[in-house]
Amino acid sequence: MLTLIIYILALILVFIGLPLGVVMAVSSYVYNKKERELRNEAEAHRKILESTYDHIWNEIKMHCGLKEEHRRSFNNVYPNLLDREMDDDTMLNWILDCNIDFDPEEYPIVMENIEDDRKKFVAHQRRMMSIIREHRELMQKRLGHMVIKNKSAIRYVPIETNRDRWGRTL
Repeated sequence: MLTLIIYILALILVFIGLPLGVVMAVSSYVYNKKERELRNEAEAHRKILESTYDHIWNEIKMHCGLKEEHRRSFNNVYPNLLDREMDDDTMLNWILDCNIDFDPEEYPIVMENIEDDRKKFVAHQRRMMSIIREHRELMQKRLGHMVIKNKSAIRYVPIETNRDRWGRTL
């Protein structure tokens, strides 16, 4: 009788436990791989966003004759710069406040030089927010929540952009 129970338990283990273990191992591999890919992609976009910010700052600094001490005030106008049209007076006034010798005739050239960077920043920030959403959804899946090792959220504070221009607040 005891051998029959052991035999039945062994069959249950072979037919249920082993496949379940294989499914869990494969799921763990797949979910953790996807989580690492999202985390790596987020880090790549973070670096692109930082370098885009630096590139825009350096372009404005170089063309407008600004000094490094103006970088702090640039941080305040940067979100608006991402939202504004080329003819925005706020940006021009900020440049003139920082450098009274700046020729306003050069302003359209400066804005043209950074336009691609502005678009690039917005596109990468949108992708970053999508990555964070995908990561959160992956973590919320029942199996994902059980098997993913690194459960920490991807941290990123988006630069707020204008709802009217981009269709939503990022």
